[in-house]
Amino acid sequence: MLAATPPLGLRMGDEMGPISKQAIRGRILIVDDENGPRQALRMLLKEEHDVHLAEDVAKAQDVLRSSPIDLVITDLRMPRQSGVELLRWTKTQYPETEVIILTGFGELDSAMNAVEYGALAYVVKPFDAKVMLRHVEEGLNKRQKEMERRRMEELAMEANRFETLGRFVSGMLHDLGTPLAVITGQLEMILKKADIPPTRDRLEVMHSQINLCTDIVRSAMNFLRHETQRFSILNINDVAEACITVSTPLLQKMSVQVRREFAQNIPICEGDFVLMRQAVLNLITNACQAMDGQASPRQICVRTWREPEHVCIAVADTGPGIPDENRTKIFDTFFSTKGEGGTGLGLAAVKNIMRRHDGEVVLSESDWKGAEFVLKFPLVT
Repeated sequence: MLAATPPLGLRMGDEMGPISKQAIRGRILIVDDENGPRQALRMLLKEEHDVHLAEDVAKAQDVLRSSPIDLVITDLRMPRQSGVELLRWTKTQYPETEVIILTGFGELDSAMNAVEYGALAYVVKPFDAKVMLRHVEEGLNKRQKEMERRRMEELAMEANRFETLGRFVSGMLHDLGTPLAVITGQLEMILKKADIPPTRDRLEVMHSQINLCTDIVRSAMNFLRHETQRFSILNINDVAEACITVSTPLLQKMSVQVRREFAQNIPICEGDFVLMRQAVLNLITNACQAMDGQASPRQICVRTWREPEHVCIAVADTGPGIPDENRTKIFDTFFSTKGEGGTGLGLAAVKNIMRRHDGEVVLSESDWKGAEFVLKFPLVT
């Protein structure tokens, strides 16, 4: 039911300005065990938004599973399960979906606690229509900004993948040099002594080196054709070693020494090998660039270990570290401390890659007082 009560919301006591025209058409789910409030809200919102209705938490969950929902408006007190339980479930399953809690005057403490679980606002019943519309507009705008931020991160990760491809191709060409040199040498020897019996052995050597070239090229093509979410069972030590190998040309060019500290018998994890490699390569490249221009020592340490619920890989360097004022910004898309020489894509891509793996990236200070970035991947259960 609608009534002219004083506006109550997430920020108690704030004055609500004039209602602006709704610019975003949202998909809104109204959850209330009483038909009257459900229909009142439907009538208020149906002209500007696509409205779904549910009479309890279970039916609301069915709607959320079957339809993309931008905003949930739920009563706090309902039979069997409460609005807070729906809030917590929604924020776990669909964290970008905003939730507004409807509450009676006697339930304000519970409603205020719901804010701690991620509620956008709580509104006291009977509510003022203008207050409700204001919160709906606020929630849809917040949702839109979050989705735009996610799209920007996706674009940044794709752009960074091509930047990483350049480094990968450089390493691939470096790796191709050795087998091609062997092939050339063997051919020269065969041309000089083609009638000698060991010719067969030399041809077998050539065959194995050609196979190696084929494998390297195939690996590059797989990278170019890469599709996300192709998870497989992996040993994180293999990922670390592959990244060090691919980074060899850069490490040699910048006179950087590598120390390996790989845990033995480390548990397996599940992941996308190409994305995981992209993340680690970004960290190795950043570490090298952080030490550019400084005197020795120029060292990085790549280490792996196990935690109770994660397997971890870290890249540490002997560089100057990350200034305190930049520690909260370095994972933002397009933020760079390298001036015109940086794209601001690398660490943003790392963060997005870790989110896809239900993991996290953590910045700390290395034992050398430089920077250390830790990637934490969930254990396979």
